[in-house]
Amino acid sequence: MSSAYSALQITKYLSYLSLPAKYHVYVETPHLFPKDEAALTVLFRCQITRFPFENLSVYYSATRQPNIDPDTLYSKMMGAGETGPTGRGGYCLEVNIFFHHMLRGLGFEVYTVGARNRDRVNGIPQGDYGGWVHMANIVSLPSGVRYHLDVGFGGDGPTRPIPLVSGAAIQNLGTQEARLLYDNICKESQRQQRHWIYQCRNGVDKEWNSFYCYPDLEFFQADFEVINRFAAWEFLKRDLIVTVKFIRSGEEGEIVRNQETLFHIPDGPDEVHIAGKIMLVNNEVKLNMGGKTKVIETLDTEAARMKALRKWFSICLD
Repeated sequence: MSSAYSALQITKYLSYLSLPAKYHVYVETPHLFPKDEAALTVLFRCQITRFPFENLSVYYSATRQPNIDPDTLYSKMMGAGETGPTGRGGYCLEVNIFFHHMLRGLGFEVYTVGARNRDRVNGIPQGDYGGWVHMANIVSLPSGVRYHLDVGFGGDGPTRPIPLVSGAAIQNLGTQEARLLYDNICKESQRQQRHWIYQCRNGVDKEWNSFYCYPDLEFFQADFEVINRFAAWEFLKRDLIVTVKFIRSGEEGEIVRNQETLFHIPDGPDEVHIAGKIMLVNNEVKLNMGGKTKVIETLDTEAARMKALRKWFSICLD
């Protein structure tokens, strides 16, 4: 399947990412973008620092139902016609489908999978896996290694591609680690069927928490259209308004003024590093720069929330 986006649209996207200088040559020749882990990591981190995870369309659009058509997603995030990028992202299906077509347009071998989430209690996943409500991209590089790419899981999402190697951990933000485990889930009767299980832990002395899982089965746009109807309703039922954006090292600016940065991140000229994340959750704005999450603003009114979206995320809804 080809990308839904034209070469011109992909060039506009690459320009917006503010890629390291080494990759500028590929802005006008996107099909030549390198197909290796380093380049894929740069692309992934640029994506999550430009396009936030947010479910604002569920609460503030007329239909309260996000439209996950690729062309609609492009207009929402990159602007329609001559307009520029909007600052918007989307919830899991929106940003992952958008990123999927960018990956295809850049010449990556990629397919999508549907995933089952676990409900959380005080932020910790609990109980059985539910039905299909999430998704991820799987990229196969010429090296033969496959990678899990999920740009739509919010604050506990990965900050780089994860190799599909069971138990191989990556360093996430701060002391957090993430990995994929290839194993059974407890309610399966067919024990020969296994799932890739996305797990995180907040330190080497902590327990691994399993957040979501998926079988190695390709899903298609029509599958996600079905999932989208339930997932939007689920957000409304939970009454949870959320926006999460990762912060790139060197771009902290006013966001982290007078905030303590706990982890020194060495910058290479051809690299992109994640320094932290900023989150709006209902009536609070929170910041995490690799240590403990701090509340930096409390929002008492709807007008205050709109102002915070403009101030911290450059998102204008009114």
